[in-house]
Amino acid sequence: MELERARDVAFRFLEENFRRYVRLLADLVAVPSVSACGEGVEECARLVADLLAERGFKTRVVRAGGHPAVLAEREAGEKDILIYNHYDVQPPEPFEGWEGRDPFELSEEGELLIGRGVADNKGNIAARLAAIDALLHALGELPLTVKFIVEGEEEIGSPSLLNIVREHAAFLRASGGIWETAYLGRRGELRIPLGF
Repeated sequence: MELERARDVAFRFLEENFRRYVRLLADLVAVPSVSACGEGVEECARLVADLLAERGFKTRVVRAGGHPAVLAEREAGEKDILIYNHYDVQPPEPFEGWEGRDPFELSEEGELLIGRGVADNKGNIAARLAAIDALLHALGELPLTVKFIVEGEEEIGSPSLLNIVREHAAFLRASGGIWETAYLGRRGELRIPLGF
């Protein structure tokens, strides 16, 4: 399929299924996953693993003394890319800042989606799952092997990450990587930081 046509098909899919991914984000936000106290981390790791498995990824929930991390892979093509995300969030306090909203219930205000973890980092997880679905819809298969590591301790300094990386170094090797962030600039241009 011609690249431009595939891009158009993928973007149309995303537009037509936007509400589906808002609901997926709402499901992620609904799980507290506060790493500082351990609340909801096991449940959120399982949810992330299930969401990836639904998309044909082979998943494992691993740990190295702390909160679990999800490793996932969908094999295709000769090259591979590793995507890093985290599912843990900061505590919701102080509650006054939420202006009467439940921090673990996604709310919408105009075009804004509000809930604990939307910007850091559950929204990124939902966006990456949407992108994978759109690519699968447009191309029928991913053009390269995609791997994920989604950890549950980023908000407390990732104390187990080094051990997880050491124990799973062969799996984590990849041709390239995508870190958790990528946003639009003030004029709407896509910004992808490089060099992490």
